[in-house]
Amino acid sequence: MKRIAIIIFGAYLFASIGAALLSSLNGPGSDAMLGGALLGLALYAPLVAWGFATRRGNVGAVAGGLRQRMAWLHTWAGLWVCWLAFAIFLTGTLSVFVDPISDWMRPEKVHETATAPFAEPLDHGVQLKHGLRYLEQHAAHSKMWELWPRPGKDEFQVFWLNERGMYEDAHLSSITGAAMPEEASTVRDTLGGMHFVEFHHALHAGTVGLWIVGVASAAMLVALISGVITHKRIFKDFFTFRPAKGQRSWLDAHNLAGVLTLPFLFMIVYSGLAISWSTYMPAVSWAQELRTGEPAQVREYGPESTPSGHPGVLTALDPLVRLAEATFHAPAFAVVVNHPGDAAMTVQVYGTTSPDTQEGKLLSKRGVMKFDGVSGGLLETEMPHRAPPNGARATLVTLDELHRLHFAGAVIRWLYFVAGMAGTAMMATGAILFMVKRRQKSLNEFGAATPRVYRAIDVLNVAAIAGLSLACIGFLWSNRLLPLGLPERHEWEVAAFFGVWAAALAHAAWRPAAQAWSEQLATCAALCVALPLLNFASTGQHLLAYLERRDLERAAVELTAIAIGVLLAIVAARIGRRSSISATANRKAA
Repeated sequence: MKRIAIIIFGAYLFASIGAALLSSLNGPGSDAMLGGALLGLALYAPLVAWGFATRRGNVGAVAGGLRQRMAWLHTWAGLWVCWLAFAIFLTGTLSVFVDPISDWMRPEKVHETATAPFAEPLDHGVQLKHGLRYLEQHAAHSKMWELWPRPGKDEFQVFWLNERGMYEDAHLSSITGAAMPEEASTVRDTLGGMHFVEFHHALHAGTVGLWIVGVASAAMLVALISGVITHKRIFKDFFTFRPAKGQRSWLDAHNLAGVLTLPFLFMIVYSGLAISWSTYMPAVSWAQELRTGEPAQVREYGPESTPSGHPGVLTALDPLVRLAEATFHAPAFAVVVNHPGDAAMTVQVYGTTSPDTQEGKLLSKRGVMKFDGVSGGLLETEMPHRAPPNGARATLVTLDELHRLHFAGAVIRWLYFVAGMAGTAMMATGAILFMVKRRQKSLNEFGAATPRVYRAIDVLNVAAIAGLSLACIGFLWSNRLLPLGLPERHEWEVAAFFGVWAAALAHAAWRPAAQAWSEQLATCAALCVALPLLNFASTGQHLLAYLERRDLERAAVELTAIAIGVLLAIVAARIGRRSSISATANRKAA
């Protein structure tokens, strides 16, 4: 165990040092930092695999050549993170359709759009003045202000960073500039699809959760590399599936799902790590800071300004916004004030990216103009839909776009959804295959504790796979069942998600494995199929109405839920039949 820990942590240390040295050798600057960090992240998993491949003596309880060592690494690297990786992948797959899910979870928006009275468009200058007045009163000491002007809308949003570095926001009236009370809004308080995004990104646990996700992602890359080495007939496996063959069928399904999505899996896992490179590779920033004597920072658009410590008066924002809109030929999306009230403050005006201009452009980004916050002088301009000027930045932008799908239209998003579901299926079949093998023949890996460990793995398999699926559909049900006026309603929805998941874990520990699988999958299937009925009973909206007014996104949410429910019902029925047959055979044998 000690040697295994040395390999795992030694590989990270080696990758970090290599990344830091590379960034230092290339000189100061964000391109060197990004290049070093991306290389370090790419090196880690191969270094771990190499460490196990070249280790002297047995690996675990396995002796043999390269493939045997990689098979052992694939099994155990995959098993201990597969439950978390399944959760990350499933919620990430659902996040592909974050906007449709959010729209479905805010049914009042349908009525708002249909009944909103006509209003004369308001100049965004009025909203900017209202927003600045509010921020000066409520966030005077914040390091950052952000305003989202929305001409023609009754309300707009402002954001700021609190003393803990967390975002806070307020909805302001476009007429009076006063904060809109929550009860004044007719739209229910919900995170919508962002719940899945936040869980996928950091498990709703901040920096600690981000690190946990990073460790699971790195372990998954190790499992992928060792799996490729283990399966020497990888392309033949793509065309092989033998149904109703027990263990062989599970292995074929695992191989098929893995080979089918292999390039996608490598890309999506690595890009997820790359997006948070500064968290996972802090040595790169430290090396740059030691070299230059200044804090190392990489900004999406140019270097960040540092406060001077002297007071300054903010210039008028409206002329800056008008200049940016004329330059980009598009409305302004956001106005960001860095270090407000300081003589070194800067203002960034971001353009709007519409689906028509964004779709299909992998390297496209919002345009931004950066101004001196006191004089209003233009500091730099980044035009929209232009590739970044250097290779490392372009690589990071590409990886970010590939992961977040800002560029994607409906076809690409559905392809991602299918590939993501196949990836989750690969993890699920791998976890199940582990226990299918050991039910046929125990390898006694844990000595006298082996039966208890096998039982724990069975419980975790059910809770992580069926239980999480149940929690996801339970989250949608909570959106319709919780009272609309409930304080902090969005937090109660998230609590319902984790509560259902915890209940699924308790149920899996209480029931035999086969019955737990059948009962949880059947319950999940029923909730999926009944989701449109719940929607109709609670809001009066229904699938036919969505289709009639061509609200295809909300319709797709319910149709997809029905399709998944039918599939889960079939699986639950088969498990139930096999469990019944097995129980009958056992009684006859007794």
